[in-house]
Amino acid sequence: MTQRISARAAFAALIVSFIFHNIEEAISICSYPIQSPISFIKPASCSQFLWAVSIMSLIVVVLFIAAIRTKQHAFNLFISTAIASGLVLNVFIPHIAAAIYSLNYTPGLVTAVLLNLPLGFITLFKNRQNCVNRKQFYRFIGSGLVAGYLIFSLVMGLVQQFVL
Repeated sequence: MTQRISARAAFAALIVSFIFHNIEEAISICSYPIQSPISFIKPASCSQFLWAVSIMSLIVVVLFIAAIRTKQHAFNLFISTAIASGLVLNVFIPHIAAAIYSLNYTPGLVTAVLLNLPLGFITLFKNRQNCVNRKQFYRFIGSGLVAGYLIFSLVMGLVQQFVL
């Protein structure tokens, strides 16, 4: 099946799955109290999380639109690889890790495992084939994860500062 799907179609499907994932989180987050296994990390409140997930969704959609509209192939590869690697990592940390820690469902777990994980891997597989070499591919993953973490941290910090 991965032979017949293009890199662009895989990336578009991943973005749709990301939106479904965020909808699952938004619907269920207020029903499951957020507990951090690390005492110095203050988890976001329900309203803060809803704001943050909305802002992150908007950022990812804007990046997707920019990536598919660009004439620069490397930019498209970077954005799609960065988002795919971030979503694959997100499946394991925090979703699977939190589910194992709490021995319970965690908001977003179902769509993370059933949609984001396979579509993220398909997107990464397609992108690896389209990169000039492995070094470029791994550089896109590393710098994409760093950029994604910084954006996520900035959004969470601002939301926790300004939303009650």
